Amino acid sequence: MDQFARTEQLLGAASMKKIKNATVAVFGLGAVGSYITEALARTGVGNLYLIDFDKVDASNINRQLFALHSTIGCEKAMLAYERVKDINPKCNVDIHSSFINAQSLEDLLTKDIDVVVDAIDGLNSKVNLLVGAKQLNLNVVSSMGAGGRTDVSMIKTGDISDTCVCPLARVVRQRLHRRGIYKGIRAVYSTEKPLNKQPYNLKDSVDALPNHGRSRPPIGTVSWVPGVFGLTIASEVIKILT
Repeated sequence: MDQFARTEQLLGAASMKKIKNATVAVFGLGAVGSYITEALARTGVGNLYLIDFDKVDASNINRQLFALHSTIGCEKAMLAYERVKDINPKCNVDIHSSFINAQSLEDLLTKDIDVVVDAIDGLNSKVNLLVGAKQLNLNVVSSMGAGGRTDVSMIKTGDISDTCVCPLARVVRQRLHRRGIYKGIRAVYSTEKPLNKQPYNLKDSVDALPNHGRSRPPIGTVSWVPGVFGLTIASEVIKILT
């Protein structure tokens, strides 16, 4: 039996054909991004671009699909590649262990991408990606803050202009407004007030690895909220494709 038979039974042959012919780029393969990639691979998306420059560490194990004791120190992009190919050997997978900035996006964003998925934590990289995708008129689905939350019933979807409560979404909107973007980005966000004790600090909201900005204070996380974020984003991607 075709491994996608039950998906086609539910969504229909025409939608399944679109999914198999689609190209989706997932930027960020951590807690949210790993679940997005998993769902898209299992749905049968035919072409996946997977981008992340980070490696697995022990603190990732509580919430990231690619993070195991056996994968500590491994590149997330390569782990994602191997997992997707094991799920769907026919999927064309292109990986990039690249840091996201205005320069790298010139090579990573192309007009043949059907949907761009933003699962990046760092504020500067996130905004650069969203602006770059909009400049190419690409469909975009963006993850807002999943850390510091425990209640999946408060996860919402909507245009970036409709987001509320989420501190990350507020700052992203402000940055986008400065660059002339007010709407047109699909967002997944939570209306649960963050529970972490450390307040969101704009000056520290940059990527926290050497040579890529200053360190950010850690935010408490659980396994189930990023997972639901990722699966919700995958659902939004499939809606766009079909």
